Amino acid sequence: MKHILLVTLCAAATSGARAQTTPAPLPDSVQAFLDKSLTLLETHSLERNAVNWPQLRQTVQQKAQGAQSVRELLPVFPYVFEQLKDDHGWLTYKGKTYKWHNTARPTYANAAVKAALARKPGLVIRMLPGRIGYVQLPGINAGGSLEAMQAAALVVQDSLCRINPDQARAWIIDLRLNDGGAMAPMLAGLAPLIGDGHLGGFVDKDGKPDQQWYLRQGNFYMDSMQVTTLPNRCPVRRTDKPVAVLLSGMTASSGEIVAISLRGRPTTRSFGEPTYGATTANESYRISGSSYLTIAGLQETDRNRVIYKTSLTPDVPISGGDNFTDLSQDAKVAAALKWLKKQKTRS
Repeated sequence: MKHILLVTLCAAATSGARAQTTPAPLPDSVQAFLDKSLTLLETHSLERNAVNWPQLRQTVQQKAQGAQSVRELLPVFPYVFEQLKDDHGWLTYKGKTYKWHNTARPTYANAAVKAALARKPGLVIRMLPGRIGYVQLPGINAGGSLEAMQAAALVVQDSLCRINPDQARAWIIDLRLNDGGAMAPMLAGLAPLIGDGHLGGFVDKDGKPDQQWYLRQGNFYMDSMQVTTLPNRCPVRRTDKPVAVLLSGMTASSGEIVAISLRGRPTTRSFGEPTYGATTANESYRISGSSYLTIAGLQETDRNRVIYKTSLTPDVPISGGDNFTDLSQDAKVAAALKWLKKQKTRS
């Protein structure tokens, strides 16, 4: 009898322990949201092959225990992005984003750039002494519609037309306050300055080319798809004038794409700080309703097929000395002007 009782107690204890470690099922809608998200990441993430997916799924399932709604599930997503080393992607749910904040990134110390960015800078286009055109191009968040990108590109182009681009003998394109957004309106807006042609593209994790981006007759194309249709309001005679590009540690994402698009262009040189290092292409996938998973799935290349896996290093490194209120006292602008004045140009 004692032996039978002992076996019964052991079995009960084992059953209880097993009940404590076996994850309780999530509500169907929550489980479906989680499963679809993980499948999308496993299929499209740039670092998908660096992850043990059965093990990750099991860990995530355990971390999700107790979630009775999708909202209660969301705190698990920063952990998932961390496992994929993706600090450029995020989950959007009802207007709020959930992403991994990579604490390994060094703290950016340039107070002048941070302060200027905090003031939400706008587009600035003006003529500097010596007929040097200056364009401060901040990030442009134009949404996902072609209409919004068209409108944003027109703002840039119209601002250029007001100063008559033909009057400039060279250009400074200031990307120090460009923290990303939509690449199409930025590049289409700058088309009168940088000219038509193949500017860059995306490659997969193995370096295989994916979509390529171009300017054709002043409009932005992704492969053969025309994204903008801009009227030629101020035809520019020459689009091959020297260009100096200014960079900072806050130049990020699509801001870095603009910088990459200028790499390899003749008579073009960059000045400033290494960029942020979000040089991966994000693709968004709908999960349900207004919920989207944005995944870093591709890398970026310039017109010469050079792949950028991290930040862009400027041709002329310059730390500090930024003065956005008085460009005559700005060290990076001064260095750009010194170089531009040495370049032979014809009006």
